[in-house]
Amino acid sequence: MKNTIRLWALCALISAQTIDVNALRTLGQSSATKLGLDRTKLTQEKQAQSLVILDRPVDPSLYFVGPGDQFRVNIISSNEAFNYSLTVSPTGEILIPAVAIVPVYGLTLRQAIKAMEKTVKEWNQNVKIYITLEQIREFKVKVIGQLEQPGLYTATPMTRVSDLYQMIIEQYSTEIEEDEESLMERGVSETDRSMMYDQKSQIADLYERKMRVPEEEKEYQELSNRNLVLIRKQDSIKIDLARFGISGKNDHNPYLQQEDILVIPLRRHLIGIYGGVKIPGKYEYVFGEFLSDLIQIAGGLRPDADPEKIEITRYNGPTEKFSFTVEFQESKDVQLNPEDHVMVQYAKQYKRQEIVYITGEVVHPGVYSILPGQTTIGNILAKASGYTNRSDSSKITINNRDIYEIPDRELERILLIPEENRSTSERAYIKARMMTQKGALETNSIIQAQYIKDFLVAKNDIIHVPENFDYVEILGAVKRPGRYPFIQSYLYDNYIEIAGGITSNATRNKFVIKAGTGQRLPAKNKTKIDTGDIIFIAEKMEYNKWIVLKDVLATASQIAVLLFYIDRVTNSG
Repeated sequence: MKNTIRLWALCALISAQTIDVNALRTLGQSSATKLGLDRTKLTQEKQAQSLVILDRPVDPSLYFVGPGDQFRVNIISSNEAFNYSLTVSPTGEILIPAVAIVPVYGLTLRQAIKAMEKTVKEWNQNVKIYITLEQIREFKVKVIGQLEQPGLYTATPMTRVSDLYQMIIEQYSTEIEEDEESLMERGVSETDRSMMYDQKSQIADLYERKMRVPEEEKEYQELSNRNLVLIRKQDSIKIDLARFGISGKNDHNPYLQQEDILVIPLRRHLIGIYGGVKIPGKYEYVFGEFLSDLIQIAGGLRPDADPEKIEITRYNGPTEKFSFTVEFQESKDVQLNPEDHVMVQYAKQYKRQEIVYITGEVVHPGVYSILPGQTTIGNILAKASGYTNRSDSSKITINNRDIYEIPDRELERILLIPEENRSTSERAYIKARMMTQKGALETNSIIQAQYIKDFLVAKNDIIHVPENFDYVEILGAVKRPGRYPFIQSYLYDNYIEIAGGITSNATRNKFVIKAGTGQRLPAKNKTKIDTGDIIFIAEKMEYNKWIVLKDVLATASQIAVLLFYIDRVTNSG
């Protein structure tokens, strides 16, 4: 009798499980039929959906499930398998067909999968179940602070704070591009667009100068990237994206979660670090930061830095300051204050390479190291293996940008004087300065080029040897002006002869303009001509005879009237 009862119970259990499995089968087929998809088409459709780009695989212990997450659920019975793509509802629940509704919002991915497995097992312990996260959801994150457009921004559970921050920073540049595209659509040319933007920039510049807006104030109008705050339920998490960029530690750049609030303030305090660091400048201050942290943010010490001489200047009142020196070994214990100024001194003469540049027609142009006070122009030419066969070795040019950028105070003084009030010597100085660049030396003969080889070079000198163009230009009152080949033995009169001689309209003003310096020299028959020189013979000015006669008559009439009045005044007296 007992065996009969056991057999009957076993049959009942098998029948119930079969009914459950049939229910799953019927439901799955019905759903697929209504959608017009079979299982293969459904899978292909899901695989075709866009994927979220991840920096690493999802960690089931750190990923929190929420509305919109999609799971792949695979239930296997003794004779059939069922696949479902199930999405978490807006209320944070997931419906497993014919089984139950499982609350999953706020659970980690690991906890959510275990909760679903447990529910299915309670329903039918003889089936096997496999669950995986199929698609990551999107949600809104509130961003507040001194932004042009605070509000809600789209994110995913795999979006980091830096991703959202970059999206906000790029928004402004996108708006500028859209403005330019709209101008293009309206047919505004590139030149006109450039003029519009330049004009706006000039107007803004003028306004800022008029309002006397200090440059420093702009630094405090930038968004912070080191003092962000992520509000997560009852907690406030400090975010330092600059430190994340240096260290790569995710503590400074966590993943976003649903209901997070990101606060992006403006910069509040700055710290300056200069001298022997790789990226000197002003950096945003973070409370509790140490000197070692700031040096790391600034790229670390340069090889030529003196680690024993780091000077910190600090305010101890609204205006009072004091300075003290620390060593790099102590930097981990030196806490910084707002508006500190850090100067990392350089080691004396540490591997300082002073260089010059040589370009043009030399065999090996390039950058060469020099010994200050010892290296000459001739030494550099020798290092460059001398001239090429296309060089014009009579015309060597030496420039120095460092010297060129030193202000010419005399020129500045003269330019402040109205032109009509300038003296002859002041006008001559302007002319001379226009002819010779500050800090430059140019040769115009083989003798001069040979002479300067003994000159010492200075740091950052630029030596240029031009290519030789064997020609002479003849301009002005000659019968056949133009370019003529340079002939070593020819003098001034020889070139005038091959140009057909001078015209009847020529004046006595004849000049040779030297190619190397632009200097204008009086020309005589036996004047030596060098390659590239310009021979210029001034022409007489042509006048319209009728205009000349009219001017003469007008002047004569004015003189006659003047004499008439003088005569009347004299006689009346």
